[in-house]
This record gives sequence, structure tokens and C-alpha cells, in this order.
Amino acid sequence: QDVQVNYMKQTRKMKRRRRRRLRKGFKVLFIATPIIVALVLIVVYGFSLKSIETSLDLNQYTTEEVKAYLDNKKIDNTLLFWIKNKIGKSDDIELLSKYSVKMLSPSKVKIIGYENKLKGYVVENNVNCYFDRNGKVLKISSDKLKSIPKVEGLRYNKITLYQKIDMKKEKVLNSLLTVVNSIEQYNYTIKKVIVNDSSETSLVMDKLQVDLGKTTNLDKKLKDLNDMYDEVKGYDGVLNMKIANEEGMYTIKKNDNSAGKKSKK
Repeated sequence: QDVQVNYMKQTRKMKRRRRRRLRKGFKVLFIATPIIVALVLIVVYGFSLKSIETSLDLNQYTTEEVKAYLDNKKIDNTLLFWIKNKIGKSDDIELLSKYSVKMLSPSKVKIIGYENKLKGYVVENNVNCYFDRNGKVLKISSDKLKSIPKVEGLRYNKITLYQKIDMKKEKVLNSLLTVVNSIEQYNYTIKKVIVNDSSETSLVMDKLQVDLGKTTNLDKKLKDLNDMYDEVKGYDGVLNMKIANEEGMYTIKKNDNSAGKKSKK
């Protein structure tokens, strides 16, 4: 009987301890819940990203355009944007290859960054639609940016900001992107790129048009062009680089109907 009585006493003590622990837990939860809610509300609403400053290397984008991009990508919290940048988990911003964020106030940041160079633009409804190395449209503006070539002959279904150009023939866009991405390593002054439905590409340099044809042997063609660039850049006519002749030379057809040949270097 004594053993049974002791067991019952211990059982009652354990139950009382559990009830006390539960009461304490409820009290802590009761106190902590509004604090947690308040902190969440502060983070969500107290650090709403309302304005930005920018310092960019190429000046392709205005501050307003960068802010519009952030809004589109739902990057709208100053604190989270800043923290993620500081811990190396930065949000992907396609306009920039690298950037840092400086918090100026709970609602404002400064973005210091290096831009991804735009590769070309098409004209749609009298505005310039600039695209990147992947064919994604990142800027639509009446502004004309220096050193960005105009693209003609590209047949597409529609142009939508922050989306890849919707093409009638995807392989035509792929050929164009291969060319505009490849010429970046050379110091050509290109004012226009012409592409056709056969995926053939031409470069226009002042009065000279360089017909590259398809992207077959593109690297060799561009190297050859680079070797003879100083010689041919002042010509008024068409340099046919689709194929070389038996002598390993490309033909230039001048606009005065005379013809000449330039050897590959």
C-alpha cells in the first residue's frame, strides 16, 4: 500500500508540473505572438522600397528604369534587398552583372553596379527596343544609345519588356545573337546588323556592308575581318565574306560597279 500511495503522489506531482509548464508556455506564446507580428509588420511595411539612387558604369539605364525593373521582379523590401546583397545572396538583376546595395533610409537604397551591355535594338512603333545577349528585351525607349547597333530584317511576333523576343523563327534570333555576342571582342564600329529568314547576317560599317552569311566558320570570318578592318572600313560597297574564293580571298563590290579583292590575313 505504501508503494501505491507514493506512486500516486508522484503521479500527481508530475501532472502539476506539466500543467505549470503548459501555463508558462501559453504565457510566453501570448506575450511573444504580438511581438513577432509587430516585427513582421515592421519588416514588411516599415522597409518598403519606395525610391532608389543609382551609380552605373555604362549609363544605359535611367534610375527610373532600374526602379521599374525592381518593381516588376517584386524586389520591394529595402531590408531584405540589402541583407541578401551583404550575405552574398543577391537578387538576380538582369540589367547588371555585379552590384552592391547601400541603405540610405528604411525606404531608399543606392545601387552601385556594372551593367550587362545591351547587344542591339529593333524599332517597334517608333521606339527602340533594346535586347541583351540572350535576346531578352530590357529597355524600351525613344533614346538612342551610342555603340548599340540597330537590327533590321528580324521578323518577330511581338516585343514585350523583360521577355525574350517572340520570334517567328527561333533559329534566326539564335544566329543573330551568335554574331552580336561574337563581335564584342573586336573593335568594329557597327551601326547596323541585317538578318534574313535564312539566318544570314550582314554588318553595316558606315558605307561598307559585310555579308557574313550563316554562322558557319563565324570565328574565322570575324578574325579575317579584323585583320583587314583598317583597309576596308572606308570602302563604299559590299564585302562578301560568305565564302572565300580559290585564292583564299574575299570579294568587295564597290558601289561604283568596280570590283576588288582583299586577301585574308
